[in-house]
Amino acid sequence: MANKINISIPKPCHENWQAMTAVEKGKFCNSCQKQVFDFTSSSDREIINAFEKNKNLCGRFLNTQLNRDLVKPKEKSSIWLATTTALISLIGVNEVTAQETPTEQMERKIVKDESIQLTNDEIEISGIVRDTTGPLPGTNIVIKGTLISTQTDVDGKYTLKVHKGDVLFVSFVGYNDIKYEIKNTTNANNINFLMEEDENQLITSAGMIIKMKKRTFFGRLFHKSKYRRC
Repeated sequence: MANKINISIPKPCHENWQAMTAVEKGKFCNSCQKQVFDFTSSSDREIINAFEKNKNLCGRFLNTQLNRDLVKPKEKSSIWLATTTALISLIGVNEVTAQETPTEQMERKIVKDESIQLTNDEIEISGIVRDTTGPLPGTNIVIKGTLISTQTDVDGKYTLKVHKGDVLFVSFVGYNDIKYEIKNTTNANNINFLMEEDENQLITSAGMIIKMKKRTFFGRLFHKSKYRRC
């Protein structure tokens, strides 16, 4: 058996390859009435094996397959093949084992991300805003950085939908503002606020700066009855 051959075509065929009739492994030339084998995607071994069976065959080649030695590699011994197969099997097992760990880590990451998503779900909180005297109707509660807000009702009660990480600003004229962060939505359904009066708070009214007075008990009753009428 030949281990190498060199193919050259001094007089290339000028028949139209596209016009030939398609057959298995190539095409049939009506001009010379011969089968033309398509070797353009064949290896050196396949070309040599074909010419060992028929030295007068006609073929179609790439320029890189011509005018060089086409080498047919030597057959590997059965012992070498058995050893190679064993090594491949071992490598395959190691690859499977190595792939299992990243897969598990990815699954854990997905579970962790789902857990974060669950804790970030929107929940509705509620509570009462009051001072040392009683409930504070009309207290403003705003989520920082948004236009989402609410006010307490006549009994100082409120409800608001929030997410973990939201920061609430609770404010009422004449009282110190309260800043509160929603750190855990699991047990945050009921949140009450106790407002402290600001004795030194100043506001502008009609272009004048006046000092806020502490609200009296009767003033509170009037404020509450106003909310009831609304």
